[in-house]
Amino acid sequence: MTQSDTGQWICVQNNEGRWSVWPADVPVPAGWHAEGAPATRETCLAEIEARWSDPRPNALKKVMA
Repeated sequence: MTQSDTGQWICVQNNEGRWSVWPADVPVPAGWHAEGAPATRETCLAEIEARWSDPRPNALKKVMA
């Protein structure tokens, strides 16, 4: 377990609708934006699981609609 694993995390999402967790004390990388408040890694992963039901990129979803 790294030091960040015991700290606070945030959910991040990119323009294609992809989700990830990111250490709250590290700047969010370009192309991603924070969603929600800092929480434990487990809480963030549960939030992503609840919100990200379709892993296809947004561009593919539009083509297939």
